[in-house]
Amino acid sequence: MWNAPSYFQGDGAAHDAILSYDGYLCGSETIARWVDDFVTGRGKDSVIHDGLMLPSSPDAGPTGPLPGELRLMYAGIHWDGSRHGAVFRHLDGQVPMDIYGPPDAWRDHKESYRGTLPFDGVSVIEALRRSGVALCLHKSAHRAWNCPSMRLFEAASAGALIITDDFDFPRHWFRNAVLYVNANLPPPAIAKQVTDHLHWAAANPEGAQNLAYRANELFRRRLSLERMLETLPDYLDRVRERRGMVPVTSFRGATPPTVEYVVRIGLRPQDMVRRALTSLAAQTWPSIAVTLLQFHPVEGLDALIEEFRERFDWINHVIVANDGNRGTSLWAGVNHTTAEYIGILDDDDTFHPNHVASVMQCLERHPHSGFAYSGLMRVHDDEGHFFQTRRDSTSRAPRTSRERRELFTLHEEDFRRLTPVHNVIGIHAWIARRNLLDERALTNPRLELAEDVFLMASIASRTEPCFTGTATAEWRWRQTQRDNWTLSYPAEDADALYHRWHLRAQSLRFVQRNRPLAPAAVHDFNMAVQGDES
Repeated sequence: MWNAPSYFQGDGAAHDAILSYDGYLCGSETIARWVDDFVTGRGKDSVIHDGLMLPSSPDAGPTGPLPGELRLMYAGIHWDGSRHGAVFRHLDGQVPMDIYGPPDAWRDHKESYRGTLPFDGVSVIEALRRSGVALCLHKSAHRAWNCPSMRLFEAASAGALIITDDFDFPRHWFRNAVLYVNANLPPPAIAKQVTDHLHWAAANPEGAQNLAYRANELFRRRLSLERMLETLPDYLDRVRERRGMVPVTSFRGATPPTVEYVVRIGLRPQDMVRRALTSLAAQTWPSIAVTLLQFHPVEGLDALIEEFRERFDWINHVIVANDGNRGTSLWAGVNHTTAEYIGILDDDDTFHPNHVASVMQCLERHPHSGFAYSGLMRVHDDEGHFFQTRRDSTSRAPRTSRERRELFTLHEEDFRRLTPVHNVIGIHAWIARRNLLDERALTNPRLELAEDVFLMASIASRTEPCFTGTATAEWRWRQTQRDNWTLSYPAEDADALYHRWHLRAQSLRFVQRNRPLAPAAVHDFNMAVQGDES
């Protein structure tokens, strides 16, 4: 996280993506505070790296002498528009410059333009050494969030004399080893400061060399890419533990309780059942049981059960009559469960390996809650089919990209306008304490549509739900086979079934959580990115 969070203000898709991350490497303490506030505010515990982590430059070794003729070097692709364009117009013809970047971005600076540089880790360093002086300018948003660009590190690695705008980061890390300009001045005044620094360096080569040596030394001591990466292995271990990616050994100071999953089978082939059970067997949560509810024969099922029997605490195989009602097998399965915690898993869906652990850790953090749920990924099962994923408007990639999976829901459900097709809790994304199920809840309502949503809502209404803030459940989507329930009913039938669902759901009452109102937006994305002069 090394871009200014103001770039993402008002962008819900970007916020969902940020929330979905397991851990955070932050480019400044200011950004780390924002991440902690944002993630905590969405109900998730943040796992933030304690140190500085930026796209720095590798250590290129001790620096050599500056070139005899000093030239001003600047490299930029100008992804956000003509950054500091007026400054460069005032520098044209006043100082020798070497400018690199896309031709279209620099077409008005033909005398100084030197072409593009490959992203190979050495070409920018070599160009900086040839020029001798690096101009490192930042947008106001980067200065406000104290997050520098990569140019500052490349310049120090190359041993160039650095001219940069004055803000906290270079003052803290480079102190007086670099030359500063006041970026709040008008462009002509900034250009004059740059010109004065170059004249000073030409007249005082020994002083300029000492600054370049000192900046290189400070960079190699604390800011090189190698230095920043030194603490990463220990941090990754902490992320894996906090996100349930390693085997879990305790729950509330005791042996982890069993989580029992109801898996209804009979509609789909053995290979899909195997895939679902494999995702359960791969969980880092040690104590898992399975109740298989069979309403139609599945070829090879007995061998499949034996294959997985040792991994699970138990596998109950229950055969129920197929009376044509979807709720019959679900409520039969729930009635057969005996574990302290339960969940359901359709035979065509899957989990990430840390799903059960992360949901149970959420319950551990919220001892008053008996129902926790994760976000949901939607994954295409059909070959040749993709989701069209919207891109950030600043990206140079196509505005949409074809992906086999998408972040489908990553929100807390407020249960104010819950419907079978308007809810954010995946049917297999939750785990609940079984003792929430009283006789009334265990009675089959014989709903023919969204019976699993009704079961989820019935349990959630008996406690205060909590949300993991992670997307660890996978909803397998088939566009062509049309065996997903949302595609399988004619519109006229679905309408009547929806009305019956809503009629019965009027009995449900949910705990409502009042929260502070969000402030009105101060900046939108375009203002944040394009607010500087150009």
